Amino acid sequence: MIRSTLSSWREYLTPISHKSTFRETGMITPEEFVASGDYLQHMFPTWKWNGTGIESSENPKSVLEIRDFLPLEKQFLVTRKVVCDKRISEENMASNAGCSSDNFTEEEKDGWVLETVDERYNYNTLTSKTGEPQQNSNAKTVAENEIQEILDDDDDIVTPYELVNENRRYYDLYITYSTSYRVPKMYLVGFDSNGLPLTPDQMLQDISPDYRAKTATIETLPVFKKSKKNIISISIHPCKHANVMKMLINRLLLKNNDPDRTKDDGSMDDLGNEDDWEVLQDSGLRVDQYLIVFLKFISSVTPGIQYDYTMEGL
Repeated sequence: MIRSTLSSWREYLTPISHKSTFRETGMITPEEFVASGDYLQHMFPTWKWNGTGIESSENPKSVLEIRDFLPLEKQFLVTRKVVCDKRISEENMASNAGCSSDNFTEEEKDGWVLETVDERYNYNTLTSKTGEPQQNSNAKTVAENEIQEILDDDDDIVTPYELVNENRRYYDLYITYSTSYRVPKMYLVGFDSNGLPLTPDQMLQDISPDYRAKTATIETLPVFKKSKKNIISISIHPCKHANVMKMLINRLLLKNNDPDRTKDDGSMDDLGNEDDWEVLQDSGLRVDQYLIVFLKFISSVTPGIQYDYTMEGL
């Protein structure tokens, strides 16, 4: 927790900048953070400012660590009980288990592309080349019959539904403003299927292995007074956020200027499919859209946590 204390002091001592340089540097001002938060809440109502969520029922000054440069009711954004069904290690195992459509001949696919395996019944879900989902009805019928036979034989057997629920986790996600790096900062607070807090090691299981040792930090959640709520969280350290955001902003601007432009150096491959990045308006990315792009980037760090970040917000 020494790092958490040092981070708090650095945040406190760093002077506030009000000069807009988000396109040149990837950084934003507190005013731009508020504008972007308003837009995020408007586009995705699951995200709330602290003044419009649970914290608004209490006197904010008695519960929250107030930062004077932000409005009292807009100290941070939060979305609660975000589902996370799979550990990252499980996703890696699945990707190596031969589920790719590359393992099938064109005749075996017969116009269909293998996409996913249904978690409840373990039967294939197929997607046509036109993008329309279609289930393997024969496999589904067999699986359902087998499940019913199990239930008829022994009522004490755990059903697949219960297995999924046991594996399910929930996260409260907080977005604050970092004065020392002048970018948003994400905090994750996890709970198991019974609502009990996850340990830091358990929460790290839901961070992509590429980022666990580099950017994930165990910290006390800084938005609450420690005397009121001493909550352990995993933060995504913001030291590289500005550079990544600048790169994403440039990529979006280049795509806008040349929609037929081919993929660049491949350094962005882990941030989603090229189709996800829609062509923006002639003016390029607006600063109030900043958090939409930020969440797209964070989704590569926490791929199993299913929060709202779709590019429809652009």
